[in-house]
Amino acid sequence: MEIRGRVVDTIPSLRIIKAETRDRMYYVYLSRKMFRDFGPYFYETPYVLMEVDKKETHGKYSCYHLKAFTKIIKHIQRERRVFFDILEIQDSIRDIINRKENMLFIDLEYSLPSSRGYREKFIEIIQYGMVLYDKEGKKILEDHSLVKPNKKSSLNKNTLNFISREFKEFKDGVDYIVFYQTLEEILEKYDPKIVVWGNNDVPTLEKSFRINHLKPLKIRKRSLNLMQLIKNYYSLKNDLGLFETYELATNTKLEPQMHDAFEDAVVLKGLYDQFKKDINKKRI
Repeated sequence: MEIRGRVVDTIPSLRIIKAETRDRMYYVYLSRKMFRDFGPYFYETPYVLMEVDKKETHGKYSCYHLKAFTKIIKHIQRERRVFFDILEIQDSIRDIINRKENMLFIDLEYSLPSSRGYREKFIEIIQYGMVLYDKEGKKILEDHSLVKPNKKSSLNKNTLNFISREFKEFKDGVDYIVFYQTLEEILEKYDPKIVVWGNNDVPTLEKSFRINHLKPLKIRKRSLNLMQLIKNYYSLKNDLGLFETYELATNTKLEPQMHDAFEDAVVLKGLYDQFKKDINKKRI
C-alpha cells in the first residue's frame, strides 16, 4: 500500500510519524534503523511517498509498518528540496554497475574464535577464492587456495568445522605472502574493481596487511559491496545471505553452502550478472 502525504508530527519514543493526506491521517511505525536514518528529515515536515504493509498497535496508536520510502521532499516557495529519492539512487547504482571495468570477484574465509572461552588476538585469512574478468566480461583468470595461518591455534575446531576442512589439508596451502603477492600483481596489472559480499572482507584484508607486516594494498576505494548495492537499490532493511539472494534472483536452487571461498566467489559473479541484467530491464 502506498501513502502520499505530509509528515505533520513525530513521536520519537515510539518511532512513529503522523502523515496527513487529503482525506485522513496515517500513523506509520518505523524500524530503529529507518528512524535513525530518516528521522532528521521529519522535523522539516516534508512531503513523503512511502510503501507500508501490516497494521499493528504501538502504544495507543494503530500504525502501519513502513516498508520503504520512495521519496522525501519539501517545497520552499519555488524551490523543491529533495531529501531522498529512490529513483535517483537506483540511477546512480545502475551507473556504477554499468561501468566498463575489469572486475575481481573475491571471497575470503577467516579463522574463528576457539571454544576455550577466549578470542584470538587477531583473525587470520585461511582461504581465498577469486575470479577476474575483463571489461567485456571475459574471464582472465581464477585462483584459490587454503592459506597457512601464522598461528596454529587459528585452525581450531570451530574454524575447521565451519569450512569443512581437516588440519592436514593446510600443509598444501600457500603462505600468506603468496596470496598477498598474487593480489598485488592483479591490482597492478589489471587495475580492477574489487567486488565483495558484505562488510567483512575489505577490513579483514586491511588488517591482514598489518598482521603480516606488509605494505597496505589500496583496496577500499576500488571495492564494491554488492550486498549493500542490492539493499540500497531495493530499499531492503536487513543484511542478505549470498546463496539465498542468488537463489531468489535466479529462481534456482543451489547445493547447501559449504563455506568454500572459490565457490562463493563464483556465485558472487553470477549474482552480479543477474543483478545487472535485472536493473537494466526497460521500465514499463
